Amino acid sequence: MAERGKPAAAAAKPEEKPAPVFIGPPGRLRLAGVDPGRLADLQDVLLPGTLRPRRASGALRKGRNPERLRLRLPPDTKPGTYTVALAFADGKQQEATVSVEPQSRLRVTPSALRLRAAAGATACARLLLENRGNVAIAVPPALVAGLFDDNGIEATMAAVYQLDTDDISKIVGHAFGRLRQAHGGLLKLRVRAGAGDLLPGECRLLDLETHLGEKLSPGHGYHGLLELGVHGIAVEVQVLKNSSTGVVK
Repeated sequence: MAERGKPAAAAAKPEEKPAPVFIGPPGRLRLAGVDPGRLADLQDVLLPGTLRPRRASGALRKGRNPERLRLRLPPDTKPGTYTVALAFADGKQQEATVSVEPQSRLRVTPSALRLRAAAGATACARLLLENRGNVAIAVPPALVAGLFDDNGIEATMAAVYQLDTDDISKIVGHAFGRLRQAHGGLLKLRVRAGAGDLLPGECRLLDLETHLGEKLSPGHGYHGLLELGVHGIAVEVQVLKNSSTGVVK
C-alpha cells in the first residue's frame, strides 16, 4: 500500500519490441525484429501491389539457417519504405515494413574503354551501359580520365637503380621526375550520343570521341580510370606510331 501523501508507483510497462523490418538493397533484404523462435515458421511474405517478387517462385529466400532469411525484389525496385505482411505456418500474420536502400549498379560492355590512335589524332569508341540498380546514373556530356604510362613504374625503378649516387634527395627527386614524365595528362572525352540520366533498367549506347595529347609517346600504352558517378571504368590507350586515326566500335 502506498504511503499517505505519496502517489502509488506506476506499473512498469513492458518493453516494446521493434517492429519486424526487411532492410537492405533490393536483391538481399535482411529481416530483423522477429522472434528467433518464429523464424522457422515463417512461410511467406505478402507483398502489396507496389512490389513484386524477383522470381516467380516468390520473394522469400529461405536457407538451412532460419536466421539468414532474405527478401529478394527486382534490382530496379525504387528506394523507400513499404508495408508487407508476414505469413506463418499457423495461419497467423504479422505486419512488417520493407526498407529498400538506394543501390547504384552499372554494367559496362566491353569492360574497358579501349582507344587506338596516334598522338595528336582523334579516337572514337562505344560503350554499352546498363543500369542494373534502382537509382538513375548521370551521364554528363563530357568525361575526363587521367592517363599513366603502362611501363611508368618499371621504367622509374630501373632509372633509380642505375643512378650512381647514395644521396637520398637526388634519388627521390629523380624518381618523382620520371613518374611525372610517365603521366600522360588528362584524357578529355566528348559524349557524341548517350548523355543524360540513365534510368534503372535502361540500356544505352555511349558514343565517345577524344583527341589524344601530342605529348604521348608513340608505341606506348597508357591506362586510366573513367569515373561515372560512383563507378569506375577502366581506360586503355594504345598510341600508334603513325598518324592514322583509330576507331574502336
